[in-house]
Amino acid sequence: MTRKFILDCDTAEDDITSFLLLLSYGAEVLGITVVEGNISFQQEVNNALWAVEFSGTETPVYIGADRPLVKSFVTVEDVHGEGGVGGTKMTPTRLKPDPKHAVDAIVELSDRYAGELEVMAISPLTNIAMAMLKDRRVAERLKAIYIMGGTIYGRGNITPVAEYNFWVDPDAAKIVLKSGANMIMLPWEVAVKNAIDDGTWNRMQSLETTMAKYYVQSYRHYRDFATKRQGMRGHPHPDVLTTAVALDRSVATDVRRERVDVENCDCLTRGSTVIDYTGPGHVNGYFMGKMIKLGGEMDVVYEVDYERFVKMVMNLLNWQPHHSS
Repeated sequence: MTRKFILDCDTAEDDITSFLLLLSYGAEVLGITVVEGNISFQQEVNNALWAVEFSGTETPVYIGADRPLVKSFVTVEDVHGEGGVGGTKMTPTRLKPDPKHAVDAIVELSDRYAGELEVMAISPLTNIAMAMLKDRRVAERLKAIYIMGGTIYGRGNITPVAEYNFWVDPDAAKIVLKSGANMIMLPWEVAVKNAIDDGTWNRMQSLETTMAKYYVQSYRHYRDFATKRQGMRGHPHPDVLTTAVALDRSVATDVRRERVDVENCDCLTRGSTVIDYTGPGHVNGYFMGKMIKLGGEMDVVYEVDYERFVKMVMNLLNWQPHHSS
């Protein structure tokens, strides 16, 4: 049976590659829902439409929340470039967004494909939280939510303790994490540890396919930022790695069932992830005379098979989008 996905994204290079990876592995993407995050919102929408045109599909693009539920936030063009794929600003030539709001699309698709629909949540969780607030049964109807977000050791990428997606809208993250949905979370540190090394990058640059040429060009800015400003060995793939785990669970080699929460204060620890290290079901605190129980239970990825992941990406780079066939 063909797997059915919604891709909820703040469309920069890694989001686009995640979309293409899903297609290359035969998944059906029922919609791309755009949310606030990486770059200017209109450019995110343009990138999503461009990606659909590049893929040769007719995947609908739904416009969602352009700001968090409560808080203000910042975009990160220094990380991804003004266009989200470096300095180039992609412009669709044919497609327009679907008139339906992303939140309505999530609610309706979760109902139409109850028990089948999976969500790639690789961005701030505003759209998904709003869908859950609109229809409280969304969480139970979804087959799975794959979340790129949070940390396991408290080492963030937007503040010293917070990962960007959770930091942008921690209130939405808290709603989703406590929803009771079947959730699999891939934290920031796993992406950092498995950044694309020089040897792999050189192999990618040597390929002459349409996909490889797009990939290398779109990641140059991100790779430069990650190596020079963040001290990584190469560019990380937080979104694509989460997508790879969704497509092939054996990519994840250490997965632990944990209780996870997020700090949603307006303070230095805004967006920080709190994991109950004592394990699911444990009450892990006693504060002001009340027992404290954190967040919701989910699978948390601690380690992945880098070589298996790279093989999936290399397969993608040798894949031919329909438009160029």
